[in-house]
Amino acid sequence: MLRSPLAHMRPSPTEFDRQYTEQRRSIELARRYLEKEGVSRMYDALSKEVERGRLSVQDASGAIRFGLLAVIERVAERVGHTHYVDMLKDEEMLDALRSTLDDICRRKGVDTFEFRQQWAHANLQAVLRDWHLVVHEERGRQRYEVAADLVRRLVKETPGTVLAQTLKLPADAFVLLVSPEAGLVGLGPDGTPAPITEIYAVESPAPEGKAWFLWLNMRDAGNRAARALINVYLQDGKTLDDAIAFTREQGGPQQDAGWEDCCRLLAGVARHLAEGGPVREVWYDATARELHEKLAATPKAAKADREKLRERLRAVSPGRTLVLEEPSR
Repeated sequence: MLRSPLAHMRPSPTEFDRQYTEQRRSIELARRYLEKEGVSRMYDALSKEVERGRLSVQDASGAIRFGLLAVIERVAERVGHTHYVDMLKDEEMLDALRSTLDDICRRKGVDTFEFRQQWAHANLQAVLRDWHLVVHEERGRQRYEVAADLVRRLVKETPGTVLAQTLKLPADAFVLLVSPEAGLVGLGPDGTPAPITEIYAVESPAPEGKAWFLWLNMRDAGNRAARALINVYLQDGKTLDDAIAFTREQGGPQQDAGWEDCCRLLAGVARHLAEGGPVREVWYDATARELHEKLAATPKAAKADREKLRERLRAVSPGRTLVLEEPSR
C-alpha cells in the first residue's frame, strides 16, 4: 500500500458529518433522556421540559429527532452492530418504535390505521438511516475513494457471474466516495437525475449468505441531498446478477435504478482489493496516523491497551482516505 504525505487539509464534510458529527449535541441530549426516562417516557419528558422552560423547543426537537438513534446504539451494542435484522426483533427496539408512533399520533392529533401505516413505514426508514450512522461511527468511519475512470471500468467489467460467497467487502462498514464525473446517477431531491457521490455500505450476516445494506447519497447542483436505501441479499451459490435480479423484483418499479451500478461497483472494489490492486493511503490528520501506527504495533494480546488506542482513534478517525487506483500498465 502506497502512502502519501500529510495533505494538512481535511476533506469536505460527508453526509455522515452533516447527519451525525455536526449533530452531537442533539444526539447526546437524546442519550441522556433515554437513560434517565426510558424508551416509553422519553418523548413525554422532553415535551414537559419545554413546557417548564428547562429546554428550548429547538433542543427538544433535536433530541426527539435522534431518539431512535439513541435506542439503536444501545440495542446494536447488545445484538451486534452489523446485525440489522436481529436489532429489529429486539424487544427494546420494538417498544421504541411503538412509543415513537404513539408520540407522532399524539402530536399530529391523528390516530387512524392509514396514518399509523404511513408513519410506521417512515419510522422504519428512519431506523435504517440511523442504523447506518451508528454502524459507520462504531466501525471507525472508514473512507474509501475510487477515481472516475476506475469506477466506470469496474461497473462495466465486473462479471455478473461472480459467485456471491467470493465477494467480501474491504470492511463491514465504510463509505465509498465517488466523483460526480463517474456517471453513477440516482434521483435527486426533486426527482430528477443527480450524481451519486457517496455509498455507505454495511455487510451484514444473513441466512445462507450475507446482505449488503446500502445508503446512496445524491447531491444536486444546488448542493441539496437525497438518499436511497437499498438492501441486497447475496445468497451463497448464487451470482451477483442473481442478487441484483432478486432485489429488483422485491423492490418493484419505483426503485432508483442507480443502485444496480453501485452493486457492480462494490463487487468490483471487493475484487480489486482481493486481487492486490493498488491502494494509496492519503492522510490528513497526523494524530490519527500516529494512533493507527501504534495500534498496528500493539500485540493483539494487549487487549486493554488496544481498546484505549481505539477509543482515542475514534475521536479523530478516520484521519485518512484509502484511494483505489488503476494497476500500472
